[in-house]
Amino acid sequence: MNPTAEVSTRLPVYIVGLDDNDIESSLAKTKFQRSIESLSHVYPDIGEARATVRACSKGKERKHFEVHVLIRMPKHQVEFREEGWSIEEVFENIGLKIKRLMTKPRDSPSRRRLPARAERAVARF
Repeated sequence: MNPTAEVSTRLPVYIVGLDDNDIESSLAKTKFQRSIESLSHVYPDIGEARATVRACSKGKERKHFEVHVLIRMPKHQVEFREEGWSIEEVFENIGLKIKRLMTKPRDSPSRRRLPARAERAVARF
């Protein structure tokens, strides 16, 4: 066996309430799975990623989608809520939020406070 070969394990990704026959839904499903796979490179211990889709019919052909995403990790869990008229657009916005999770520092504060000039002068002496 090659020591540099990467063994891929199947991530527990679930999408509840999504129609499998629709082309737009299948695109949204692949976007969500790819986002979770890329998140697993930063957080390798993802326990579960679940998206629950609720579709409300407004009129004859138009549907309004509400998506609730839950990502469970060993120490914490992350939730997102997104809604819109296009399921593909909703999952695109969720993918952007997941991408932001990857770039956000884990434990460091978002802003570092620099000491005032007087505090620095006192610290030197």
